Amino acid sequence: MKKILNLLVVASLVLLYSCEYNNSDFDTDDQLTGTAEEGGAIVAVHNSTVGKLLGVPSSLDFETATVAFAEVELYMEVILMSGGNSVNGYEITKSLNNGLETTVATNVSLPMTLTYSTVEDFLDGLGVNEGDLRIGDVITFRTKIVRTDGSVEFAGPNDGTYSVTISCSSNLAGVYNKTVTRDDGSQWSRPGEIVTEEGVGEYRTTVTGGWSPGQYGDNMGYDFTDVCGELTVLDQQLFQGMFSNEVGGGDAGTVDGVTGNLFTNYFIMFSGAPTFYSEDFIKL
Repeated sequence: MKKILNLLVVASLVLLYSCEYNNSDFDTDDQLTGTAEEGGAIVAVHNSTVGKLLGVPSSLDFETATVAFAEVELYMEVILMSGGNSVNGYEITKSLNNGLETTVATNVSLPMTLTYSTVEDFLDGLGVNEGDLRIGDVITFRTKIVRTDGSVEFAGPNDGTYSVTISCSSNLAGVYNKTVTRDDGSQWSRPGEIVTEEGVGEYRTTVTGGWSPGQYGDNMGYDFTDVCGELTVLDQQLFQGMFSNEVGGGDAGTVDGVTGNLFTNYFIMFSGAPTFYSEDFIKL
């Protein structure tokens, strides 16, 4: 799935310009590392960073459907973790679907803070219009480090990169009456199940499998994602890591766009073999 994002620098000493090079021209594993004495720099995207471009597609043919955007937001902060003595400056670049990159911000030091509030902000400098965007498109932001000797490196993909995917709006948080069905036919009723929003299109249930709520504390639910009405239980460990049993997605679940009811599928590993569960959530 592709992602989309954009940035506006609010720091001082920033200048904007564009460069024409392709994302694939650079090895994303190249990065400066090490301590200040070694002349390196380790950067990170602050955990307060958030970005979303969510809307309603004009049809279910995502290849051709235009998107009416409803939720648009970006707050991104790049911080210096260590080093930086032999660094001349920092840049943030962006690209659409790993195409040509353009530099959107530069500064001689970190942190750098960027915000966007409109689709136009996201697209500025990318050479496309809002009508060109599709569900699944991605704008990726990378942090480039310019050394005092003139050499250039990108921070590693897990360090200075942030992406936002164009996706459908999602609003599944709420209270449901839930029925759990195991693959041997056993069933459990869970009235008043609370589904909590954990992030953009990311949710957590109250309980997993046939256990009772609160039986092992307050963190017994499983995490799942909603991408345009397709629900996927993420790979995780039982009860948020309390037990080592693997939990993962089975067939994709669904959202009933009329009733708001949900349906999920997943498995729990017991003694090396999966036990499958399906859950029906009736919206209250």
